[in-house]
Amino acid sequence: MDKNWRALLQDDKNFDQKVPYDIKSVEEKLTIASKDLDHLNPYYTLSPIYDLTKIFYNISSALSMGFSDITTKVGQMRELFKEYPNVENIQQLLGKEIELDIYKLNGDNNSSLGHKKDEYKKYVSGCRTFLRLLWFMEYLIKVFTKILDKNETSVKKILGSSYDEVLAPRHPWLVRQAVGAALTLSCRGTKEEVVKLCFNVDSNTKEGKEYILKIIGLLEKIWKAGIDFYKQCDMLDLK
Repeated sequence: MDKNWRALLQDDKNFDQKVPYDIKSVEEKLTIASKDLDHLNPYYTLSPIYDLTKIFYNISSALSMGFSDITTKVGQMRELFKEYPNVENIQQLLGKEIELDIYKLNGDNNSSLGHKKDEYKKYVSGCRTFLRLLWFMEYLIKVFTKILDKNETSVKKILGSSYDEVLAPRHPWLVRQAVGAALTLSCRGTKEEVVKLCFNVDSNTKEGKEYILKIIGLLEKIWKAGIDFYKQCDMLDLK
């Protein structure tokens, strides 16, 4: 594992929407992160999640605004690794918050949970934040899986139905309205053009399908590792 991951995580140049989207870089980082699923590396897990948000800007600028919250949450996770310099992986960070009994703090409930004036009065837990990033990964898995379905021909329908199935039930009304509005304004390009944009392959070829399945498989490994941790800690319902 790269011993320099902390410096990479804190380098703003590695988390810049202006840097062109590169699926090969995403693949490489996901591959590294998947090598130790019980100790998810912060940089190699968070960086590809951030990079994958660029897909939505490339499809539609309106759609990118609907998912801008994901880049904010990646930024929150990066900040937490500054606060806990001795923490070496994502599960360890989440475990530290459980140990300190601050894992439920979401920025709005802090006062009611006894942190009105102390150092945690504005704290937003990594436990809550990373769970939302796992939801985003689940959404991507659903989208990419539908892309491989020959019966799914409309990019807008793929994005919309995936949102309805994965994220809408977890989002408050205002967020659903914002994303819904963004979806109605999407999407430029045909399905094949979007596949080329996302994966730089032709999904009609055997090699193209295999590459998309590889990316889905990597995402599923990391997503499952995270969800399994939340199940073990009974934290799947964090508000």
